[in-house]
Amino acid sequence: MNQQEKDKIVRKLIDTNTTISTMESCTSGLIASMITDTEGASAVFPGGYVTYLNKTKILCGVDEKIIKEHGVYSKQCARSMAETAQKNLHTEIAIGITGTTGNVDPNNADSMQGKVFFCILMGENAYDYEYNAEVTRMSRHEIKELYADKVFEELAKLINIVHSSSDLCCDSV
Repeated sequence: MNQQEKDKIVRKLIDTNTTISTMESCTSGLIASMITDTEGASAVFPGGYVTYLNKTKILCGVDEKIIKEHGVYSKQCARSMAETAQKNLHTEIAIGITGTTGNVDPNNADSMQGKVFFCILMGENAYDYEYNAEVTRMSRHEIKELYADKVFEELAKLINIVHSSSDLCCDSV
């Protein structure tokens, strides 16, 4: 997905005054950066977290029990990350993403190369995703871009669903 397509998504959020936040691990803030590449994004993006370490996720509000029971690389952790961002930053939409960008993580037994989990919260509705990619021979940056693009692709679908069939999160301007 190119930046022009991402700009359309963010402009739709701006036009509908729909706020969005992020908590990112494996993408290291790339999703937040891509959001803010659109002029005017500060109207809907109060901020995000980069929580590369487990203890940083916990410090921000992710329940340690979720990481211990389900692993840091899980849909439960991604959802908790999104919930934490949404709660702390008071946004309608929140994204949580966790996964492995390169080699298997020696600090977390549940890591698998090329596997990412993300959750997009739209109001109280949670949409969980698991994506597996062949990432051998890709740089870490290329893997981050791949994962971020997947998040934007799913966000675009959800925004169209929400804006056309419900007033769940957005007021018309």
